[in-house]
Amino acid sequence: MMKKLLFLLIIVLPILSNAQAHLGSTEKEIRDLHSDKTFEIGYTDNGEKYISSFMYFGTFVYYFDKETKLSNFCIQIVDEMPYLNGQVEAYNKKYVIVSDSEWKAYLEGGSVLKINLSYNEEHKFYVFKYTF
Repeated sequence: MMKKLLFLLIIVLPILSNAQAHLGSTEKEIRDLHSDKTFEIGYTDNGEKYISSFMYFGTFVYYFDKETKLSNFCIQIVDEMPYLNGQVEAYNKKYVIVSDSEWKAYLEGGSVLKINLSYNEEHKFYVFKYTF
């Protein structure tokens, strides 16, 4: 089972990291790309808008810049350990390892996607954070 999951992740993650992070995208573009998903809308304490939806590899939350209205930050909440372990193993093979919980993905066009993994003690889940 783990080998099948890892194989799936190796095939899907190059697309997943950049595609599902959707940094630099508008809310409409993200909704259009995932038209089969239901999104919840919320606002941070400082008024920044975000949308969230459950997807195959966890819950994704997209935050939008107040001025540009473009996604500038994404988190992925992972609640299934096999997905987490497979995703970390795939990131270790595909991207530059900065530390045990950080990677850099050099993308076409010169962008660098920064990926950080942390554990939320309060809620007991792992979170991937995606930023440029």
